[in-house]
Amino acid sequence: MKKLLFILSVAFASLPGMAQVTWSPSPQHQQGLPSSVKIFTTSDSLDGKPFKAYYLEADLKDPKLEVLTRVGNGKRYTPKQYYEQESGNVLAVVNTTFFSFADNRNLNLVISDGKVLAPQATVKRKNPKGTDTLTYYPTTGAIGFFRNRTADIAWAYNMGKKKKTMQLAAPYTIEVNGKPAPEPTKRTAKGLKRWKPQTAVGGGPVLVQNGKVHITAEEEMRGGAGFRGPNPRTVIGYTPDQKLIILMVEGRNKGIAEGASLDQLANLMVGLGCQEALNLDGGGSSALYVKGKDTIKPSDKEGHRPVPAVLVLKYKE
Repeated sequence: MKKLLFILSVAFASLPGMAQVTWSPSPQHQQGLPSSVKIFTTSDSLDGKPFKAYYLEADLKDPKLEVLTRVGNGKRYTPKQYYEQESGNVLAVVNTTFFSFADNRNLNLVISDGKVLAPQATVKRKNPKGTDTLTYYPTTGAIGFFRNRTADIAWAYNMGKKKKTMQLAAPYTIEVNGKPAPEPTKRTAKGLKRWKPQTAVGGGPVLVQNGKVHITAEEEMRGGAGFRGPNPRTVIGYTPDQKLIILMVEGRNKGIAEGASLDQLANLMVGLGCQEALNLDGGGSSALYVKGKDTIKPSDKEGHRPVPAVLVLKYKE
């Protein structure tokens, strides 16, 4: 039954809180992709509302598949621009971290080749414009990819002068008496241990744990009440057999695609068989660019929003 979720047409079981959605292959996006990478799409309604989405499935066990991070080094580029900057067989580019519009700084973890390019931020985020104006403590969820071609989602923290990446089995308290809590330490945070992925990107909140809906929005962020509601979304997760799942939800397109809430996203990822899943930056940042083609329509009227970090899928030739 689980295998059927990933071939041809995919239907969700009718469960409480889970809308029925049928997925079909997207031939225009499948062109040029290896057999280990597949693209599906849907335009079914979600809980009675107009809905449009895509998801990419990639077999992490394929030795030719590379999962990489790219950063703008103080600048922001669109996913298409990142795509055009790459050499070799680039399969897809997807947005990742939350960031500051003021200085283009990533507010979540970015790791490349085992090195921390951007640590988890420890300050409030306040963006001074538009629909995506939110104020909350940066989220700590992150997805990592390891040498043995497995993935893991954890609550990640960077500590000390060397910004070593540590993980917890649950998110650390974000505030005490209305003020930001001190950063976790080995003394104050039980179960803190090293986390050593080769590649990693952060976002939040975590949506799925152990194959079940487990949303840690309240633990990971403060404020931004509209954040839980319907929006364009970027979500990433993996299945027990190490299939990477990237879900891209179109939104703010009235009458065509109204987006998805965190609860709907979690149910969608469980329906796709995910063991763990993580929300990434969404809104106008959401974009999945596949082999030179867009998937969802960007919600910003200007088109793709430039972002300071992306995840890149490449294929060794």
